[in-house]
Amino acid sequence: MSDYSKYKRGSEWRKWDLHVHTKGTNKSDQFSSQSFDDFCKVFFRKALEQDIKAIGVTDYFSVSNYLKIIEFVKNINDCGAFNSDEKAEIKEIFILPNVELRMMPSTDKSRLVNIHCIFNPDYVKSLDNNFFGSIEYSAGVGRKYKMNYQGMVDLGKSLDNSLVEEQAYHKGVNSFVVSHSDLQKLLDENSEFRENTIIVVSNSNKDGASAFNKHFDLFENDSESCLDAVRKSIYSISQCIFSGNEEDRKYFLGEKGDNVQTVIQKCGSLKPCIHGSDAHKEEDLFKPKQDRFCWIKSDLTFSGLKQIIFEPSDRVMIQPIKPDSKNERHIISEVQFISSDKLFGNQKILLNENLNAIIGGKSSGKSLLLHSIAESIDPEQVKRINKRLNFEGYSFENENYDFEVTWKNNEKDILSNTNPDNKSRKITYIPQLYINYLAEKNNKKELNTLVGNILLQDEVYKSYFEEKKSEIDKISQKTELELNNLLAIRANAMELNKQIKEIGASKVIAEAIKKIELQITEGQKLSNLSPEDVNKYNELIKKKEQSDKELQLILTKINVLKRFSEELTTSKNELVGIKHQEDYLSQKGKLDKILDVFTEIPDDLSNIKLLISKDFDVLISNLQNEISKLKLDEFKADVDKVLKQLNIDLAPFLKKLEGQKELKKISEQLEKEKQKKEKSELFEKQLSSAVEEYRNSKKRITNLLKERYLLYQTIVAKINETKKEIGEEITLNCSLLYDKEKFSLYEQANKAAIAKDHFFNKLFIENLVNYDLIPDLFQDIINVLDDNSLKLSSDETIPLKQKTTIDEIFKGIVKDNFDLDYKVTYKNDELLSMSPGKKGTVLLILFLQISSAEYPILIDQPEDNLDNRTIYDLLCKMVIEKKIDRQIIIVSHNANLVVATDSENIIVANQEGQDPEKKKSEYRFEYVNGALEFSSLKNEKIKGVLYQQGIKEHVCDILEGGNEAFKQRERKYAIK
Repeated sequence: MSDYSKYKRGSEWRKWDLHVHTKGTNKSDQFSSQSFDDFCKVFFRKALEQDIKAIGVTDYFSVSNYLKIIEFVKNINDCGAFNSDEKAEIKEIFILPNVELRMMPSTDKSRLVNIHCIFNPDYVKSLDNNFFGSIEYSAGVGRKYKMNYQGMVDLGKSLDNSLVEEQAYHKGVNSFVVSHSDLQKLLDENSEFRENTIIVVSNSNKDGASAFNKHFDLFENDSESCLDAVRKSIYSISQCIFSGNEEDRKYFLGEKGDNVQTVIQKCGSLKPCIHGSDAHKEEDLFKPKQDRFCWIKSDLTFSGLKQIIFEPSDRVMIQPIKPDSKNERHIISEVQFISSDKLFGNQKILLNENLNAIIGGKSSGKSLLLHSIAESIDPEQVKRINKRLNFEGYSFENENYDFEVTWKNNEKDILSNTNPDNKSRKITYIPQLYINYLAEKNNKKELNTLVGNILLQDEVYKSYFEEKKSEIDKISQKTELELNNLLAIRANAMELNKQIKEIGASKVIAEAIKKIELQITEGQKLSNLSPEDVNKYNELIKKKEQSDKELQLILTKINVLKRFSEELTTSKNELVGIKHQEDYLSQKGKLDKILDVFTEIPDDLSNIKLLISKDFDVLISNLQNEISKLKLDEFKADVDKVLKQLNIDLAPFLKKLEGQKELKKISEQLEKEKQKKEKSELFEKQLSSAVEEYRNSKKRITNLLKERYLLYQTIVAKINETKKEIGEEITLNCSLLYDKEKFSLYEQANKAAIAKDHFFNKLFIENLVNYDLIPDLFQDIINVLDDNSLKLSSDETIPLKQKTTIDEIFKGIVKDNFDLDYKVTYKNDELLSMSPGKKGTVLLILFLQISSAEYPILIDQPEDNLDNRTIYDLLCKMVIEKKIDRQIIIVSHNANLVVATDSENIIVANQEGQDPEKKKSEYRFEYVNGALEFSSLKNEKIKGVLYQQGIKEHVCDILEGGNEAFKQRERKYAIK
C-alpha cells in the first residue's frame, strides 16, 4: 500500500472537540493542575479515553496556549506519562487554534455574541500581522488599541493605570470588543486570511459556560426586530454555528422554521452546527453535555474541516455514537492484487464505508478493479451478467494474478477460490452498459418482470410479498384439489343418473309393482285351490320328498361302505402281497420286501405277517356283512310302492295347479321389480347427496377464487402505499391485470354468435378480464348443452366452439393468470417512452432506492448517455441518500457524480504506457486513493504520475468539468 495519502480510507467519521479551553485561559480559568505540563498530561489522557481525533484549543484573543500544547506534543517522546502506542496516537491528533472574540450588537443587551476564528495551523505564523495586528478597538477614549498582546495591556492600563502588566492584559481582554465591520473588512481585503479561517458564531448568555446555545429563536418572529441588522451581519459572515441544540441544527439547514432559500437569504448560507465540551476545568475536558459529541467526516486537516461548510448536513453530526453505522459483515474493508511485479504487484487499497469513486483515463483499470472485486465475491452473479452482455472478462497473456477482498469482520473472498461453499457474501453488481441492456428491453412484459424483481430487493416488501404469494399458492393448490373433487363428484353423479335411467326411477317402479301385485291377486282366485286342498297337496309333496330323501341316504351309505372295503383290500395287497392264482403271477407285499432283507427270519415274525393278513380279511368281511344287512333291493321296492301311491293321491291336485304356471312367472317378476326399486332408491339417495356436495364444492371454489383475488389486491395496495414516491418526481404505480387472451373462456366462446349486448361482453373491459364477475360466473355455470352452449343458472347461455367440455371450462376459469402491472413515470414521462439513457437512470434509481439490502453496491459508469442535468437531478441525489445505508463503489468519468455526491474515498487508476511523456510507474496498473479534500499541487519531479498531485487535482485533471463541479459544490448552500 502506497504512502500517497496519510488517510488511506478517505473521509471518515471521527470525534472532534473544537471548543476546549486550557490551563491559563484568559477567562474563567478553573483548571486545578499545578503546571501546564501537568495539565497537558491530563488533557491528552482524557482525549485518548474519549477517542478524540481533533482538538480546537480555544482562548480569548490569543493562541499562546495553543502553541504550548503544540510544544508539548513536539516533545511527547520525553514524557513518561504515556506508552509508545499512546504517544504515537497523540501525535496523530489534529490540533487547531480557536480564537474566541466578543461582539456586542446594539440591541438585545442580555446576550453576547461570541465569534470564534478557527485557523489553519499552517497559518498561525501569519496571525500576528494578519489578524491580531489588523483589528483595533477604540474603547470610546479616542485612541485605538490593537488586538495583540501589547494592545490588550495598553487597553487595560488605559482603563486602570494602577494595574501591573499581567493584570492590565486580562483587563484588556475582558474589555476588548471586535466590531463586525472590522472583521468583515479583514475578510474582504485579505484573501489569505479568508482561506485559512473558519468563522463560527456562538451565542450564549454566560461566557464559556453555555451547553446548549439557542440561535434559532433569534430568527423566529424577526419581523418584530428580534434580530437586528448587526446581528444578521454577524451571522452572514460566519460559516458555522457553535451549538449542540438540535433545533439550531434544523434551522440552519433549512429544516425548521424557514426553508433553505430563506435561511440563505437571512444568513448568507446554510450552516453546519459544531459542538465542543467548552471545558474550563479538568473534569469537563472532552465531555460535552449529554455526550453530544461532535462527529466530523473528513481527513484530519484544515481542508477536511472546511468540507463541513460545503456539506453542512452530511459532514457533521452531533450525537453520542458514530453516525452511519453499518454491519461489519456488509463492509468491504480492503482489496488487494496479488500478481507479478510488472502487472499489479501486491497493491492494497483501503475502502471507505460509504462512497468510493474510481476514476481514471480510458483503459486505466477502473472497470477491471470493480470487476475483480465483484468476481471475487460473487462469481456466479458476474458470470450471469457477463453472459448477457457477451463479455468474457479480463485476462492477461503470460501473467497470473489473484485478487483478495477482506471484509470488515476479517472474512475474506479470493478470486481463485471458486468453491460455491466459500461464496456466502452478497453484492449488487451493475457493470457498464448493464442498465442499458435492461433499458433496451422495451416491452411491457419484460418491464414488469424487471420492476417486480427490483421490488423484491426490499427485504421488508419481499417478506410481505412472499408471505402473500405463499397464501396465494396454497389457495391455488386447494382450488385445484377442490376442482378435481368437483369433477369427480360430477362424473359420479352422471354415472348415478345413468344407472337410474337404466333401471328406472323408484316412483315409476313402485307403480309397476302395484300392478303386478294386482295380477297375482287375480291369478290366485282363478286357480280354485281351497286352503284345505293346498294343505293336503303340501302334505303329499312333503311325504314324497321324504321318501326320496330316505332312498338317497341308503344309496349314500352303501356307496361309502363299498369304498371302505375297496380301500382295505388295496391296503392289504400292498402290505402282504397277492398269492398265485390262475392267470396271475404272485406279487410280494411291502412286508415281504422287508423280510427279504434279512437271511434268517424268526418264526414269530412270519406269524405276525399272517395275523395282519387275517385282520384285514376280518375287516373286509365285516363291511360286506353291513352292506348285506341294508337289503337295498327290498328297500327300493318299498319306496317305489310308496311313491306310486303318492302320485295317485297327487293327481287331482296337479290338475288344478296347471293354471298357476303363469302366476309363478308373475311372482318372479314381482321379486325382480322389488329389487330394482331398492337399487333405484339407493342410487337416488346417492345422487341427491352428490348434487348437494357438487353445489357446496362449487361454492368453496368460488370463495377460494375471491380470496385469491383479494390477496392479489392487497399486494397491489401495499406497493402503492409504500413505493409510490421513489425519488425526485419518480413515481411507481401498480395495478392488477388479467389479460383476456389468457382467459380460456374467451377463446372457447363462439364470439361470432354473441351479440354486442350479451352478458358475455360484460366479462371484459377492453383487453382485460373484469375479474370482479368471474368467481360468481363459476358458481353460475350449470352445463354444456348439446347445442354447444354453456348454460348458466341465470338462464343465460354462452355459445361455444365445437368440442368444448365443461371440464375444460372449469379448469380455464380457476387458472391463476394474474399479472402485476407497473407504471413508472419521471416528471409525468412514462418509462417506456423515455430515451434509453433516461430510462436506464430511472431503472437504476428504482433498483437502488427500492432495495433495503445492506450489502455493497458496485456500479460501473451509470452516467453513460446522460446529460449533466439528469445526472445531477437524479443520480447524485440517489447516491447521496443510499451511501448512508450501503457501501457504494462506483466507477465514473463524470465530475458531478464524484464531487456533487461528496465521495468519501476517491480511487485514481492509471495504466502505464497510456501517455509516453508521463513519468514511469512501478507497475503496469497503479492505484492511489484519498479524500476529496486531499489537495496537493502538481510536482512532476515525483516518480509516477499518480503520486505527483493530490486527489482534488486528479479529479480536476481527469474528469471533465472537475473544477466547475468543486465550485458548484462550494456555492450549493450559499449566496452565489
